[in-house]
Amino acid sequence: MTRILTISVLFLLILSEGRVSAQNMGLRFAVNSGLLVTELGKSDALHPNALALTPATASERFTPQPAMGAEAEILFQISPNAFFGIELDYTHLKGYNDNPPWYNYYLTSYFTEYQSVDYIYAPIKYNSTLLNLAVNYKYFFFREKVFQPFVKLTGVVALVGTDFTYKELPDATLESDVLYARGTANSNLNKWPTFHFGGGIGFSYDISKQLAFQIDGTATVLNSGIINGVPNFTYVQENEENLLRYNRRLSLTTQISAGIVYTFEVATGGRGEGGRIDPNFPFYRRKN
Repeated sequence: MTRILTISVLFLLILSEGRVSAQNMGLRFAVNSGLLVTELGKSDALHPNALALTPATASERFTPQPAMGAEAEILFQISPNAFFGIELDYTHLKGYNDNPPWYNYYLTSYFTEYQSVDYIYAPIKYNSTLLNLAVNYKYFFFREKVFQPFVKLTGVVALVGTDFTYKELPDATLESDVLYARGTANSNLNKWPTFHFGGGIGFSYDISKQLAFQIDGTATVLNSGIINGVPNFTYVQENEENLLRYNRRLSLTTQISAGIVYTFEVATGGRGEGGRIDPNFPFYRRKN
């Protein structure tokens, strides 16, 4: 990740070399709150045993809970209205389900790594974290105004960790409430490396010459099916055998972030017009 960040910064500085004597850059610091909307793709076909144990009123949908994260981004302007950003992001997602189905996962050998007894029907919850390295493209409208709406595209490399547990321990004799874990203290497995991409909208509001308040909402499609903590297995029948196969699914997530952007000037050593900042570089304001 450090290598990608270094190469990106050098590339942008090379683009500015010979054009201006100074480059304005920005740093953004923000808090965020994320939400798992749904899993995409073909739903799991329930194994006959799981189907027989699932209450008729059960639902796969989780109720999301508020959770906070944080992010930091370095910004470069690549055209009068467009900005390129490199972002480090920590996202926290959690939720619960008081009336879940009997998941196929409970019938697999993976489940017995965490529980030595059969699943006891009870409310469940997930607690997931994402460590993200993102590259962002933002196009701002009305750059000469104090209030500037923008649209955003993002591509992200992520490390996913999750704990899937009982909401409350249903039986005092159980040694653990963990039903599945990956990339956390409850598991020997590393975090799941994956990627996601998406877009969003937002606005920037100038507080002063160097400070701006910025808020945006982003939706991304994540190449991971364990955001809600439950590995996906689907039922198939081959040669009169009942089988469970891993079902790779995508996850749709949304996130709202709000924070402050601070701008500053960096000398590049290039030749400019009388040492003035080029209007194509960040946070330039045309003087009346």
